[in-house]
Amino acid sequence: MVLIIAQIILILVFLFLIFTIIKQIQILKLEKRFDSFSLLSKTIDEISFFDQLTILINKIILKGSKILKKSSLFVKYAEKYEKYISFEEKGTKEGMDFLSTKFFIVFVFLILSLFTYLINTKNFNFITLLITLIGSFYLLDFFLILKFHQKRKKVEEDLLKAIIIMNNSFKAGRNIIQAIITVKNELDGPIADEFKKIYLDITYGLSLDVVFNRFYDRVKLEDAKYIASSLTLLSKTGGNIVRVFNSIEKSFYNKKKLTNEMKSLTSASLFVFRILIALPFVFTLIIYILNPTYFNPLFEHPLGIALFLIILSLFILYVMIIKKVLKVNME
Repeated sequence: MVLIIAQIILILVFLFLIFTIIKQIQILKLEKRFDSFSLLSKTIDEISFFDQLTILINKIILKGSKILKKSSLFVKYAEKYEKYISFEEKGTKEGMDFLSTKFFIVFVFLILSLFTYLINTKNFNFITLLITLIGSFYLLDFFLILKFHQKRKKVEEDLLKAIIIMNNSFKAGRNIIQAIITVKNELDGPIADEFKKIYLDITYGLSLDVVFNRFYDRVKLEDAKYIASSLTLLSKTGGNIVRVFNSIEKSFYNKKKLTNEMKSLTSASLFVFRILIALPFVFTLIIYILNPTYFNPLFEHPLGIALFLIILSLFILYVMIIKKVLKVNME
């Protein structure tokens, strides 16, 4: 009886939320229709329901960040998320906000899981719930890592352009700060964001080699490490910065040319590798469509869950080995 009452309450709350969202969408549509006929529409700055929801979630995350800051363990753990903050977000966002967001996602998945169990009236499965919570905790990490790899790839592609611009600036008689300003003004995207951080570090009084070492720590690119090593030797032994950057530019150009040639030679192997990765997921989807209950034993019995984890581990190991074999090291 208690379970039925709980289900009815949850269904009513869910229907109320859906009704509220639909109503807000209809209001927004009516506002857009009458905007062109109203003189006050352009002067009144009203916040929509979705904006209010976003503001509320941000307040919850910020409140959670303040609570988590009281623990030194969480503060240390949140430091690894600092590299995901762009130059424009500095001062308004910090690593602890990402950790607070992760806990918020876990809470949402926990509510949804409990709601699903109440609606389906199934036996409570602690192992499935634990896997769901662990997966939801690392869900944000997956998107951040994916975004970081895209950013690093873009930085790697544009780094040669930055070196060419800096080298030309040195040849024109400009100093290091003027060269960095030229790069951050003429380029856009992640590379411009990184050179804004480099410029900020230099204005704080850090030496050139330390600045580029910090740049390498953020992007983890061997090309950035090569620049940092060259500038470290330059600061210790002395020398002509134009010759150093001429050498760096020539080295990067030759490396990029060789990398493009190797990519064209290994493109067929990479295509086969991607097909082999996609096939298990395609076959799994086809089997699930034909027989939705086919995989139930894997998740309803501890032995099935253990077998699933073994299969998943072997598949990940296979992907890592093949990627290692196909990877061309240009160093």
